[in-house]
Amino acid sequence: MTNKLTDEQIKAAELKKAEKNTKIKERLLGYKMRELQADDIFKIIEIVNILNVADLVTEFLKQQDAAKIKSQKMQGLSVIASQSDDNKKESLTDQIKTIQQDISSQSFEYVSKAAKFVLVHSAEIKTELNGLLADLTGKTPEEIGKANIVTYSLLVKDFFVKPELREVFELLS
Repeated sequence: MTNKLTDEQIKAAELKKAEKNTKIKERLLGYKMRELQADDIFKIIEIVNILNVADLVTEFLKQQDAAKIKSQKMQGLSVIASQSDDNKKESLTDQIKTIQQDISSQSFEYVSKAAKFVLVHSAEIKTELNGLLADLTGKTPEEIGKANIVTYSLLVKDFFVKPELREVFELLS
């Protein structure tokens, strides 16, 4: 019975993740962000300079790397668990849950810190950030400013996790 429960838990987690991804896609309907281009670097540097966020960006990149490593470990444990006996499967499932909780708490802590920082400095970057997001999505800054708050947050998040942005920050630091 433990095998079935564990399999059901794994399937429930996969379903929950798929539902979350679907909701995110629905929120971003009509907002497709293009790849960053050379001219975007000047807008990015302007925002970074206004906020003086080099340390925050470096911390974000480290956080993202740590989460990727933990996710890969979690996936490996899931594969091993699916091929293990009941006792070992239960132990591996506990390890997976601990990793998920760790990633979640670290992500929440970082997002809270970043959100507080952005809110404190929002008046300083609103125009530049909305202009950059508008340029990247083919919308106007006014449309970006009037977007649903969840959509806006997802756009900001999507911008900051762009692989090419990471490479730019690594070059600048």
